[in-house]
Amino acid sequence: MKKIIVILTLAVFSFTAMAQHQCGSAAAAKSDESPKLEVKGAETVVIQTNAYSAKSNELFKETLPFVKGIKDILYDANNYKIAVAYDPKKITPGEIRAAIAKMGFNADQVAANEQARAKLPAECKTMPKGCSHSCGKH
Repeated sequence: MKKIIVILTLAVFSFTAMAQHQCGSAAAAKSDESPKLEVKGAETVVIQTNAYSAKSNELFKETLPFVKGIKDILYDANNYKIAVAYDPKKITPGEIRAAIAKMGFNADQVAANEQARAKLPAECKTMPKGCSHSCGKH
C-alpha cells in the first residue's frame, strides 16, 4: 500500500511540474518544426524570432500585413518562429527580416531595433517562465 501511495505521489508531482513548464515535452518535440503556411502564388520564408507571447502574435498581425508584398503570416508560439507568405516580385526575405527587426524583434541574424524593443509590452520581451534557452532551442 505504501508503494502505491509513493508512486501516485511521484506521478502527480511529475505531471504538475510538466504542466507548469511551458517548454515541456510537447513544445520540445515541436521545437525543430517550422510553421506551415501555403498561399497560392506566394513564396514562404520561416524566420526565427524572439517574440515570446500571444501579444507578439497580435503585433505581427497588426503590422506585417500592411508591409507591401506580404500576403499572410503564421506565428508558432511553440518555437517563436513566424512563417511569412510573400510576393517575391515586391519584397525579399531580407526586407521582411528588416521589417520584423524594425518592430523590435530579432529576425534570424538581424538584430532588433533597440528603441522599438524598449517600447514593446513586457510579455513580448520576457521569455516564458521556466525556459532557460533562447528562442527555439528547447
